[in-house]
Parts: sequence; C-alpha cells; structure tokens
Amino acid sequence: MSLVYIFAATGMEGQPVRRIGFASESSQTLRCGENELVLNVSGMGPVNARRKAETALNAAVVSPASPKPNAAVVIGLCGGLISSLPEGRIVAYTACRSLEDAKPLLHCSERIVDSVVENLKASNIVCERVVGITSSWLATTPDQRATLAEHGAAVVDMESYLILETAAAAGVSAVVLRVISDSLYRKLPDFNRAYKANGNLDGWKALRVAMGSPIKTARLIAANKRAMKHLGKALDVVLKAPCFA
Repeated sequence: MSLVYIFAATGMEGQPVRRIGFASESSQTLRCGENELVLNVSGMGPVNARRKAETALNAAVVSPASPKPNAAVVIGLCGGLISSLPEGRIVAYTACRSLEDAKPLLHCSERIVDSVVENLKASNIVCERVVGITSSWLATTPDQRATLAEHGAAVVDMESYLILETAAAAGVSAVVLRVISDSLYRKLPDFNRAYKANGNLDGWKALRVAMGSPIKTARLIAANKRAMKHLGKALDVVLKAPCFA
C-alpha cells in the first residue's frame, strides 16, 4: 500500500480523485486500489502551489503524525504549446522548466512515469511524455504559446514546477499527470487582468473578463469539462495501480 499526495489547483481538477477514492478511517485519506491518497487543493498559480506544497510535504517530513508519502502527483489541466498535442490528450511530464532563467530543469521520477504510461497504454489510453513549463501568467494566444515553446516545452501550467521543487527538497518522488484543455491555436479570455498580486483570482474582475468575452468563455468552460472527462478516466486507472511503491 502506497501513500500518495495528490496536488490539484482547483476543486474541479481534484474532483476525479474524490469520485474514485473512498474514505478510510482517516478523514483526510482516500483508499483507491493499491494506494492511499491525500488530496491537496492549492488554488491557482505559483504562489498558492508553493504554499500548499510546503505545508503538506514539509509537515510530512518532520511530523510523525503526518507520514512521508511514497510519491507526490500533480494533476489537472494544461495548455498545449505544439500543434501535435490535441485537446483531451493525457500527458505525463518527464521534466518541468521554470521561466526563471536561474532555475534548473526538474526531472520527474522516471520509474513512476514509465509505470503510469504503461498502465494507461494497457487500458488503451494514449499518454504522451512531455516537458512542461510553469508560468505565472496564462498563455491566452497562439503567439504567447509559441514564445513559451521556445523554452523547449510542449505544455504549460501554473503550478507544477513549484510542487516538484518542494517535493525534491523533501526527498519525495514526484510526477505530473495532466490533460490538454486548450490547444496551441485556441484563443482564451484574458483572465490575467483578474489576478491579484498574491496569485489569487479577483472574482469580480474575472466576471467582467468573462462577460467581455462570452463566446470565448463558454468555449473555454466546455473545453475544460471535456478535458476533465479524459483526465478522470486516466486517473481511474493510474490511482488504482501499483505505480508508486
């Protein structure tokens, strides 16, 4: 039985874990096949991701009441940076980059990535191995995504690097399993205008952005829902498998 910490940016992205797992004696732990899961919902963006990861993983290292996990798994949506990745495609990061030049490339656990990909393949689910990049802002246009791709990444998200960095410092193996929600060519509403300095989303500003781009917003919501269905199927396989021992 492996103890796995799951990190999701939003409740929507974490919902498949709640649906798949069932409560054990510990109210914070979900049983799922071969594994015990602890779901950590961080909030969107690098600031929230680092804060949540440090709280969860540092406590697990220093406190006997919070046993050290066998692995940390980052899940959720991501944006495609290359034309060969369609919306709905599952991706497993082999490594993740930061937009900060001084930061090193962080590698995911090769052993766990191999196991994840093999288990998905056995269930007829295509999973691409990719290099990701974490950004503090949303890439809303094809030109912005093309610029990010120049860093040698195929997908972009707003949390993974910070969680991988914290996991490495805590001595915990980590992987990232995400789904493409918006492809290279999709144009998104500019929700960057709604982010606060602390990394949280200003609800009223976000509403104004959404109302100013109603068609793009509706299409984004629909694409996210479709993508999460694909991710849910992948997680149903991976989180029940002995990938993390």
